[in-house]
Amino acid sequence: MSQQPNLPIANVKMAVNVFLRTIFSAVLSIILYMSLMMIVTGLSTESIGERLVEYDEEAGTTTVLSEIYYSDTTTSASTTQATTSSTQAVDGASTSAGGGTTSPTAAGAAEEAATTGTASTATTTTLPSNQRWESIRTEVPSGTLLAFNIVAQVLMLILLIALPYSKLWMQGDKDSNMVQFKHMEEDKLRGLKVGLMAAVPSFLLYVVLFLSKLGLFFPQFIFTYRLFNFVFLPLLNSMLGTSVQLTADVSWPSMLVLLLTVAVIPFVCWLGYLLGYKHISLSEKFLYVSPQKKKKRRR
Repeated sequence: MSQQPNLPIANVKMAVNVFLRTIFSAVLSIILYMSLMMIVTGLSTESIGERLVEYDEEAGTTTVLSEIYYSDTTTSASTTQATTSSTQAVDGASTSAGGGTTSPTAAGAAEEAATTGTASTATTTTLPSNQRWESIRTEVPSGTLLAFNIVAQVLMLILLIALPYSKLWMQGDKDSNMVQFKHMEEDKLRGLKVGLMAAVPSFLLYVVLFLSKLGLFFPQFIFTYRLFNFVFLPLLNSMLGTSVQLTADVSWPSMLVLLLTVAVIPFVCWLGYLLGYKHISLSEKFLYVSPQKKKKRRR
């Protein structure tokens, strides 16, 4: 019998590889989400005005300086000007490169500013570098928003699953042959072990969220948790809403669901390795693969 491979070290290396793949999946998910969000917002909403905002990078705040709403006979903000207001922006909506609001959950969230002046022709001026105009749009219909969250979450989940699954499937397929020829001992739980190690960062992040829920520290950690779990953002938005700012406001059933999301990677790694070990290819059941490619892959 040839020398047995050092499985513990190999498992750690594979877990790191899987974790890096999840990071890459998260980057792809961000691109996918933002693209779909811009499409849905553009197709399901319409511009009803503009607002002038000022950003304070040192304080990290955004102040609304002026809001302009189009009248029934006005289609351009250049002909109507509203009285300047100094309302603090608290919705945190993301904006597109052109300045238009892109978040379907925050579109049109600002209330109409008081307009005491009469309509006049606005003059074109050069704004300071910390000021810019943003489009005020109507809200995305609730049905459209629900469909968006479902489609986005399914696609982002596929991105999260695909890369770790393929890695563990190929490893399971390879290990099966090595066990058959007595080059290594059988360990059908190897995929689960790798998945659990790869999920350690996600589990630690959840522990911090749990302690924040208990009020021990970081009362607004739910915001950070959303960012680090962007791949589940549609689920989080549907379950928690977008107005939750304090972790204490998250319900315990929601905390349980968030814990289940931590188990996704271990489950995917376990299933991928097991199916690969048994030479069961899901892609071959749904997509045609030529016999030559099958033979080449298993060499």
